[in-house]
Amino acid sequence: MSNRLSSIIKKMVVRKNQNLVSMDEPFQTIQHLLSGEQVNNIIDAGASNGSLSRRLMQHFPKSTVYGFEPNPDYRNVLEDLSRQQDKFCPQFMGLGNKDCRAVLNIAASRGNTSLYNPGERLKDYDSNGTEILDRQEIELVSIDSWAQQMGVNTIELMKFDIQGGELDAMQGSARILKESTLAIYTEVLFNSLYDGGAIFSDIDLFLRQCGFVLYDLYKPKYDSRGLLLWGNATFVHAERLGI
Repeated sequence: MSNRLSSIIKKMVVRKNQNLVSMDEPFQTIQHLLSGEQVNNIIDAGASNGSLSRRLMQHFPKSTVYGFEPNPDYRNVLEDLSRQQDKFCPQFMGLGNKDCRAVLNIAASRGNTSLYNPGERLKDYDSNGTEILDRQEIELVSIDSWAQQMGVNTIELMKFDIQGGELDAMQGSARILKESTLAIYTEVLFNSLYDGGAIFSDIDLFLRQCGFVLYDLYKPKYDSRGLLLWGNATFVHAERLGI
């Protein structure tokens, strides 16, 4: 598609004065980026109902997908998926920078459930969905220690969507990131939505220290005043992929 035609299409589909960051389908892009690489293992952190795990398995059918999801509301559907797909392995625990116990804040809207309390901006954006209905103690593990215990030597692709806890999980996977990971697809908060949760600049700085660069941004979300709140980002390991 020519740059001019792409620009015209973007102007037609973008509402008001908001910017469309990328029209590409992120998993297709990641599949293309990793087409010459061997992808043995994938982590889906924040697997929820398994919909993105299914897409990952479609794009990488030879890979094992480990879906981490501590919310008990999703246990049955993920167990069903594991019976349907032998390449899917659910892990009913949360991810952090160390192995410990933690409290999961289960929100009225499942997508707002987090280890962190919802902040004022998120409450303004989704007042009904941020009500905490329950708090449950869960097991928290670091990816590095989990991988060692499970005998998982490489994790080539990681996806994170854990509501402000993305940096904690990445810090807990520092060894794996530096040794084998090729690409990361993660939700990023551009302005704080969870008290104590990481924002984009924190994640970007940490991943660059591990050899990653920002490849693209997707699906920006704004509040009613036009303030950019969150989106999704793809990071790639520059040296390993020659980027």
